[in-house]
Amino acid sequence: MSLPVFARIRVLHRHGYMARVITRILCVITVNVCLHQYACAQVIELSNPSMEGNIGRDSVPDGWIAASNTPDVLPGPLNIYKRPADGKSYAGLHSGPAYREGLAQLLAAPLEKGLAYAISVDLAYSPRYLQAACNGNLTIYGGNSPKDTAQRLWSSGPFTDTTWRRFYAILEPTATYTYISIWADPYESCSVSNIGTAVLIDNFSNIRQVIKTTLSATPSCNNASTGTIQVTPVDYHTTYTYLWMPGNYTTAKVDRVPPGEYTVVVTAANGATGGGTVTVGVSSLTTTLTTIPATCAGSHNAEIHVAVTGGMPPYRFVLDDHTAVKDSVFKGLDEGRYQVYVRDEQVCTDTLTALLRDPEPLSLKQVEIKPCSCSETQDGKVVLQIEGGTQPYKYHIDNEAWQTDSILSSLKAGHYIFEVADTNGCTISGSANINSPFKNCLVVMPTAFSPNGDGNNDLLKPKVFDALTNYELSVYNRWGGLVFRSRDPQAGWDGYVKGVIQDQQAFIYVCSFNDRNNERMELRGSVVLLR
Repeated sequence: MSLPVFARIRVLHRHGYMARVITRILCVITVNVCLHQYACAQVIELSNPSMEGNIGRDSVPDGWIAASNTPDVLPGPLNIYKRPADGKSYAGLHSGPAYREGLAQLLAAPLEKGLAYAISVDLAYSPRYLQAACNGNLTIYGGNSPKDTAQRLWSSGPFTDTTWRRFYAILEPTATYTYISIWADPYESCSVSNIGTAVLIDNFSNIRQVIKTTLSATPSCNNASTGTIQVTPVDYHTTYTYLWMPGNYTTAKVDRVPPGEYTVVVTAANGATGGGTVTVGVSSLTTTLTTIPATCAGSHNAEIHVAVTGGMPPYRFVLDDHTAVKDSVFKGLDEGRYQVYVRDEQVCTDTLTALLRDPEPLSLKQVEIKPCSCSETQDGKVVLQIEGGTQPYKYHIDNEAWQTDSILSSLKAGHYIFEVADTNGCTISGSANINSPFKNCLVVMPTAFSPNGDGNNDLLKPKVFDALTNYELSVYNRWGGLVFRSRDPQAGWDGYVKGVIQDQQAFIYVCSFNDRNNERMELRGSVVLLR
């Protein structure tokens, strides 16, 4: 088309509706030529995107068609006085479950099946639109007649913002459509009225073809630039160029990038663009290490267990400078310091240090032997003090059962082999000889004692060469008053009564007990306290 034709159209445009019709016809011709001859990106200009028209109730903006019922051109009618977002007027729609209002427009060029388009519009919610409302909601449909709602291309969803707000929509038609229609769709029930969706509409943009893309990213390691970013455009059987920022990368996929946010612009050969923003995070590779010490000193069976989450499986594990393995458990280890390296598929690495210590060797700190009281008793004892290993310990002597008490008792004179085991089964053994220094079994009471602190006969108590039970010693003064009593054969009277040392005199004692044969015995007599 020659320059004079464009000049004539600009003149006609000054003369109203006929000029807009001719402009629209020209736009269709131009877009079709661009699409089919020069493969330009499709741009569809809407007629009257600013929704200008005769202000009034039941009025339709110029260039639009009432798809259902009667929309309104505002402000002014219905007591709605919000200023337009653009131009001098805007459209108003309200709907309910049984009543819908919509506008439609024959497009200058059809929405093509399989392509993607971007459009924006300013919307606001009116809390009262002839009657009370609950929310605003606008839906865009594609069809081939004003009332045709063949495909729901986009919906704003319910909103209650009463100020103008810009909404952006991506339209993806699954068929070719010559009309779009916009509707105040009741998204949810309204408790205040049966027509509870009210939306104000202004300032549409052109419908511009865009490229649909899928963006993906893999995280980067903590200490290295190992992330990846990738954009995949829908295949429109054309070529694309790419520009990533930051970095000025020009390929669809970029490797070895550090963590951060990246924006890509994809441009098709016809000039259509697309893209978006993707974030390269930091690898979530997390490792924890648990050590299991050897059961016994020098047993060579310590273990290292590694737990891994995040990152990018599969994982590889390296102990010191050995070959990488898949098993996260290392067994049969000696005491020492180890380095454990964990690597994922992205070659992110964690380095852990493990310190393995064997338990202290199980050892006998002390063996105390208590002989039998006399040759006919079984009151010998072996008392063991153990160090090292892992508590608790258990003990046994000869072929007797294991016990938790470290005192091996009720032994008669003889030679014994004892064994100690810790909770891990580590063992140590030893031997003990229990003798009987007195052949005859007896209990002897002294005839005198001298509590003068010289360490010689300071206490009144019997000399016991027997295994006694149910023992009791009572001491009385010459008037029969009790001055001392004890049920412990090892305890004796020190000559004091209520903190006062007694004068030199004779005292009466009664000593009763059961002997080794459990026979009840009693010794009575007098004893002299010497000063």
